[in-house]
Amino acid sequence: MDKLLIIESPNKIKTLSKYLGKGFEIFATIGHIRDLSQFGMGFDSDFEPKWVIPSLKKKSNTSKKIVETNKKEIVDKLKKEAHKVKEIYIATDPDREGEAIAWHVYDILDEKDKSKCKRITFNEISESAILESFNHKREIDINWVHSQFARRIIDRLIGFRLSKLLKAKLDADSAGRVQSVALKFIEDREKEIAAFVSEKWWTIETMLKNKVSLTLKKINPEFKDINVCDKKFSASGIDLKDATSANNLLKLLDKNFIVSAIEASTFYTINPKPCYKTSTLQQDAINKLGWNTKKTTLIAQHLYEGVDVGGNQIALISYPRTDSVRLSPTFKATAFEFIEKTFSKEYVGKYDDSNSKKANVQDAHEAIRPIDPYLTPEKVKDKISKDEYALYKLIYKRTIAALMSPAKFKRTNIKFTNNGCEFYAASKECIFLGFKKLMNEENDEEDVFINLDDFKVDKAFEAQKIEAKEHDTLPPQRYTQATLIADLEKAGVGRPSTYSSMANIALERGYANLEKKCYIMNEIGKMVVNKLEEFFPDVINKDFTKQMEEHLDEIANGNEQWKDWLKEFSPKFDEDIKKAYNEMEKIADQKVGRNCPQCQKGELIIKKARKTGSKFIGCDSYPDCKYLEPLNKPEILSQICPECSSQLIKRKSKRQQSFIGCSSYPKCNYILSEKVFNNFIKNNPEAPLPKKEKLELDAKKKEMS
Repeated sequence: MDKLLIIESPNKIKTLSKYLGKGFEIFATIGHIRDLSQFGMGFDSDFEPKWVIPSLKKKSNTSKKIVETNKKEIVDKLKKEAHKVKEIYIATDPDREGEAIAWHVYDILDEKDKSKCKRITFNEISESAILESFNHKREIDINWVHSQFARRIIDRLIGFRLSKLLKAKLDADSAGRVQSVALKFIEDREKEIAAFVSEKWWTIETMLKNKVSLTLKKINPEFKDINVCDKKFSASGIDLKDATSANNLLKLLDKNFIVSAIEASTFYTINPKPCYKTSTLQQDAINKLGWNTKKTTLIAQHLYEGVDVGGNQIALISYPRTDSVRLSPTFKATAFEFIEKTFSKEYVGKYDDSNSKKANVQDAHEAIRPIDPYLTPEKVKDKISKDEYALYKLIYKRTIAALMSPAKFKRTNIKFTNNGCEFYAASKECIFLGFKKLMNEENDEEDVFINLDDFKVDKAFEAQKIEAKEHDTLPPQRYTQATLIADLEKAGVGRPSTYSSMANIALERGYANLEKKCYIMNEIGKMVVNKLEEFFPDVINKDFTKQMEEHLDEIANGNEQWKDWLKEFSPKFDEDIKKAYNEMEKIADQKVGRNCPQCQKGELIIKKARKTGSKFIGCDSYPDCKYLEPLNKPEILSQICPECSSQLIKRKSKRQQSFIGCSSYPKCNYILSEKVFNNFIKNNPEAPLPKKEKLELDAKKKEMS
């Protein structure tokens, strides 16, 4: 082998090998090969990083246990491979984190091997993109690397110190720059809901006997005691202030409505939505597929790195972490050709890339798109997994639709009079489907066709119903993962690589739960947000996070020195930390209400395990008395563990989700979800439980069928 290609993920190797031929050795770093030291803050007083080679957690080949191996083995092997070749290409991911990983790879090599290194990037894993990337080899962008250093260090600086503070004062798990801002969004919404005062208004709901609905547009000026709302509540029509006004108006209306005019038709278009970026893909996967952000991120990464399509390993989509909706001219040309061949020339549209140039948009990569427009979802449906197909179909249809022509509509208003009041009905007819032909959108609210031949000027139509309807303004809706990501992006908070973690961190730390897909803050979460707001108002807010991203952009562009920014930020934060330690009140231990049965002197309190975060009951005289008992005693089941023949028990996870486990844990790791367990017991009440792998395989087969 004359050439070495270094990438992050081993999942890409099979796909890349097809395009590079025999002259290349492909080596995967499996993510970062170095990280900040866990001792101290991981950097010195001058913010110089202290890099170490971390341990890598992975599953053992001989057991189900997670084992740790030092990444030094990977580094040693990488250096050995570098000695053998004449050219080294570092092709880590095309973002700042990938650039930093590339620098670490370069930095650990021997001096004679560094001279062989070039940096290449590709936005998609296709033959043309891979081969073209070698025509644009370059040096590592040290400004991008420094920007990533600054991000890592400020996250450590804030996260480590806030976490230590909250652990000491509130017995909370952790805090950090990213998670705390997301948590504040959720809590602020809760405060808005709590402070909300509902308002009432009334409308006149009218439907003719031919099922055509009418909207009140004008009230006879001679009518008295009819109060119209000062502000607009409904999307169209007139809103009335009170029930008296609504009922008075009802009494003045006749049953018959007379056609007074049929206006000349107007024409308008509806444009397709732009291609996906990370935030909008996450939102649609949550809303349309019912997924969470973690699952979406994982499946998108599979589609990018390459999946097995009928025995052929290919990548299906471009890089999934992007804040841009831009498309390459090459892809657009191919997609336009596909649209013309599939639908006809009139369905070929234009594509507006302009919002890729907005503030806070890095525009480093294209939009998330399929690699090949001709590889339709139906062609791969039976060759990839159900989840991979669902996400690919979502991305494919959104992309192709974005390049199709707008849908065209004709609108005609029919005006009616009733005792000097004016009402109207609108016929909205689709005259050209455009992109909607691909999307197959059902129940389109724009398509409300009324047969105009049935309506003539001066013709009377009898109402089926005329009634006053009371309305209440609704409080703001609680955040879902989708709406939280949307608002974080709108506020300029976070980047494509952080949206998933920002949407999940409150759940993982036990500060909030999802109920009916909405975040519900718990007491510890509220306390954490309120205390951080009180003592760190300059840090725990969206403006700081937005400004931080702007500083990182300036560093990446070479306009700002990374250490200078950190040195400017640090002194004020140090003062705030000292003040918080002095003034933040420590919460009292949560007492159980029983004396310790072992020492008879101490009181039992609820404690939290340092490593796992799980709660248990212990004696407040620790370490003199080491008595402890579980907070929630597990439910003993009648079933026997198929692995070791011990009794099975029902436990609860840290997030209070029930699962089935072995009573011999940690000696036996047998574990099942409650859903899989209950389904088996329901269908096989007398049969012994099979091993976990068979149960989960059977459940997966049933789901696929």
